[in-house]
Amino acid sequence: MAITLGKDCTIALGNQILSARSVSLAYSVRTIDVEEYGSREAAVYPVGVEASVSVEFNDTADLAGAYQLVTAGTPITVSGGAGNWSFLAVITSISESDPIDGVATFTVEARLTRAGLRA
Repeated sequence: MAITLGKDCTIALGNQILSARSVSLAYSVRTIDVEEYGSREAAVYPVGVEASVSVEFNDTADLAGAYQLVTAGTPITVSGGAGNWSFLAVITSISESDPIDGVATFTVEARLTRAGLRA
């Protein structure tokens, strides 16, 4: 599976184009709080990075491949976007929203992983 983002937001699950309504990408640094012994100054120390993607869409047909990837723990590739994103990710959640006066939507979220990691 590859998620490719462009000007018009094209999302693919294998060879199937998803009916994406919106895509959000995030990249952040994980830190720990540190203080030097005897100092009154607090600081942060970087210990790693995190990246995530969230895709919202309408079509239930798009869910079949995503469910299989969650069950298997198969990593996906996230690439593209205005920021030239590129990272390996694992789908961490699939959710559904059914408003009484609107259209049902589905959200797939994934987080950064590294090749070769196994549970």
